[in-house]
Amino acid sequence: TARLAPELAGTFRRLAAGVYDGLLLLALLMLYTALTQVLTGGEAISFETVGAWEYAFQASVLGVIVAYFGTAWTRRGETLGMKAWKIRVERDAGGVPAWPDVLRRLAFAVPLYGLAIAGLLLFMAREAGGAVALALSLPLVASYAWHALRGGGTLHDLGSRTRVLRIPNA
Repeated sequence: TARLAPELAGTFRRLAAGVYDGLLLLALLMLYTALTQVLTGGEAISFETVGAWEYAFQASVLGVIVAYFGTAWTRRGETLGMKAWKIRVERDAGGVPAWPDVLRRLAFAVPLYGLAIAGLLLFMAREAGGAVALALSLPLVASYAWHALRGGGTLHDLGSRTRVLRIPNA
């Protein structure tokens, strides 16, 4: 049988998979935070109460995020959210990403998503108006708009020389 050429994943699928992964990552980080509370005797992790633990905790949270995506992408090319939406990430030349690809991809993606999430949280906490939240979301929106209109990938695809493909039904 003829093999179908890989098709780039659409914007909706990518964002839907991102929501799934975001919820899974939130649950994982909540569990991780609960476990780290044992080290502080139940104290909140802040610089005023536990000193250098705050910095160690922040760095380790970033490590959990890198481990979640990196392990999934380097082994199968897909996270649980991507598997649910039948998409996978691979190198432009084919094959699953290696760790340097993952680190480049996250270096481009984390600031985009971080700004958008910060804007949303500030808006929800009524610390900022809708204009500020929208402004913080614009880099991510622009990256996905470029993908949707041009079909060439998002900023994190281009920067890491990877692409997100739709997995054809068997």
